[in-house]
Amino acid sequence: MHDRLILVTNDDGLWSPGLETLAEAASRFGRVVVVAPDRNRSAISSAMSLHNILRVHELGTDRYACDGTPVDCVLVGIRSLFGRSPDWVLSGINNGFNLGEDVFYSGTVGAAFEGCLQGGRAAAFSMDLEADHAVAGRWIERFLSRWENLELPPNRIWNLNIPKGEPLGFRMAGQDNRKYHDSVERRLDPRGLPYYWVGGEMGPVYSRMPGSDAEAIQQGWISLTPLRLDLACPELMARAGETEVLLNQDGASNIPG
Repeated sequence: MHDRLILVTNDDGLWSPGLETLAEAASRFGRVVVVAPDRNRSAISSAMSLHNILRVHELGTDRYACDGTPVDCVLVGIRSLFGRSPDWVLSGINNGFNLGEDVFYSGTVGAAFEGCLQGGRAAAFSMDLEADHAVAGRWIERFLSRWENLELPPNRIWNLNIPKGEPLGFRMAGQDNRKYHDSVERRLDPRGLPYYWVGGEMGPVYSRMPGSDAEAIQQGWISLTPLRLDLACPELMARAGETEVLLNQDGASNIPG
């Protein structure tokens, strides 16, 4: 048995089948400790509970339920339960894809980013709603057996999406664009008081641009996308001097008065 310490979490909740599949695949490579939300906390991104107390319940050996967010689970695991940074932080398997701009909303990806911030090698895993867990587990095992040999700069994570059926393999892919047909409905509760429901009947529609994660999935590949914590725009940073001159020069303002 390897001496790696592996933190496994998700945003679908502790009893999600995807979490079990990921934990089982990871167990081949070290000691797995599961710290996951006690209920579904999807689409919560990198939120953390700064103004609420957190309760953690030990449900068995190396298995904990936390009433906070996925990021809370990572922080509690590392800062309290472990006492050190885990070697790996694995998040998922999410029930549904995290493609394109989904990564900004995803609690699955948010947990992986937090694992990276805390010093672990981190990855987020998502799968088609109709994908087979046994198949997904085999491909995740294959990835984990080799990912330490993959070159990845600091402050980066891997984002993997697994299609239904038997994948053709792994394909490096960029982020696609997507459109959500979200709606905000105003409804009335049984007492006649208004409340709002954010959602919509249709899921996201992806552009499937060449070389994108959505295209890879559509063609039957596992999309493999490196994501970075540094969101600065490199093409504009390369011309920082021009921007500073424009903003700092003396003279009349072009802003209408």
